[in-house]
Amino acid sequence: MPDRFPEELKFCYWGNPILRKKTVEIENPESEETGRFVEKMMEKLNEHDGLGLAANQVNCDRRICLVTFLKKDDYSHVEALINPQIIEQSGEIMINEEGCLSFPKLYLQIPRREHIRVRAYIHGKGDVEFEADGLMAEIILHETDHLDGVVFIDHLTQLRRAMIRKELRLIAREYNE
Repeated sequence: MPDRFPEELKFCYWGNPILRKKTVEIENPESEETGRFVEKMMEKLNEHDGLGLAANQVNCDRRICLVTFLKKDDYSHVEALINPQIIEQSGEIMINEEGCLSFPKLYLQIPRREHIRVRAYIHGKGDVEFEADGLMAEIILHETDHLDGVVFIDHLTQLRRAMIRKELRLIAREYNE
């Protein structure tokens, strides 16, 4: 199945079914179409001032996400991870406050492993494997979860999720009109 990308990117919020859809691998990561889509995703990431963005958050079912990397003590270097896979998670479980562009104004304590090993295609570098720790690991895990149809509230206990049910209904109603 050839890669297809939407012409116009529509931001998707909680309640939109595409956030629960597992994405499809990109067949041609070096194509012009893939490059144009990455540029459009970069614009959306900048508009929403986030640290990461998954394709299904902009209404596309392809396995690609943007991740902001630490560069000279500033999160300013963004890479597109194409067909990323988490191949190892290790270390302590860290619990940090996490937000999500698809869940405006909702910040939650989410448990994640502190160290990961990732395999992905990066434009101009090809297939690469790298490791990430701390906040970088958290960002990459968050975005790859999206690509698997998993959202950050899925990491909450049933009780904690029940406690935010009202906020979730508000987001779904307010942002999906």
